[in-house]
Amino acid sequence: MLGIDWKLIEVFMLVFLRTGTAVALMPVFGYPAVPVQIKAGLAFFLALILTPLASMHPAAAPPGVIAMAGAAASEVLVGMVIGLTTALVLIGAEFAGSVIGVQMGFGMVNVIDPQFEEQISIIGQFQYLVALVIFITLDFHHHFIMALGDSFRIIPLGGAIFPGDLTMTYARLSADVLVLAMKLAAPVVAMVLLAEIALAFMARMMPQMNVFIVGFPVRIGVGLIGLSVCWPLFSYVIINFFKIVENQLMKMILMMGAR
Repeated sequence: MLGIDWKLIEVFMLVFLRTGTAVALMPVFGYPAVPVQIKAGLAFFLALILTPLASMHPAAAPPGVIAMAGAAASEVLVGMVIGLTTALVLIGAEFAGSVIGVQMGFGMVNVIDPQFEEQISIIGQFQYLVALVIFITLDFHHHFIMALGDSFRIIPLGGAIFPGDLTMTYARLSADVLVLAMKLAAPVVAMVLLAEIALAFMARMMPQMNVFIVGFPVRIGVGLIGLSVCWPLFSYVIINFFKIVENQLMKMILMMGAR
């Protein structure tokens, strides 16, 4: 009768936890429209491929429920850092679209975002999907999967550390995402604001004009024109920030694996 290598099974399960958590939070793979069976299958086959790269940390090696529970929690946290970091740029693009949508008068026209199960601006959803297309077209999902694979060479299973510098790096990256959103929204918001100032002057010169009725389609038209004019800027900023996030993710992986 063939013996069962329980040590290998433990290693595989820990690899599967890190991989499954990252896949569940990454763009494209973690989208709620993707069936759970496909997500689980992708995480399973990635874990099979990446298991030979993984090594068990000595602190997690002794058998026991407590040791395995600690190692499992560590792997889930590592997967969360990788998955959430990957999604930051798309969150920034969506937030920028939400700001633009409010300025255009679409604040009351919301749709349900299936990924986060909340109401967002229709412009925010549109910009999220455009950023997602850029993410797939330029193969950034391959880069982040490779970063996940590199994490198994750098961070031993059950041996990840979470220093204060990691928190500060993630906080700075999150702040940079907010700055990114403001950069993406600023040109269109400025154009809509100028259109509103022009309408205010017209209202003073022609008091009989109904500014509310006229202003609503003007804001929408100016906003749509601004979006079309700023698409090259949008693509340029998104691509560069994907590269920045990729570099910062590797930096955080190195922090979690430092000894």
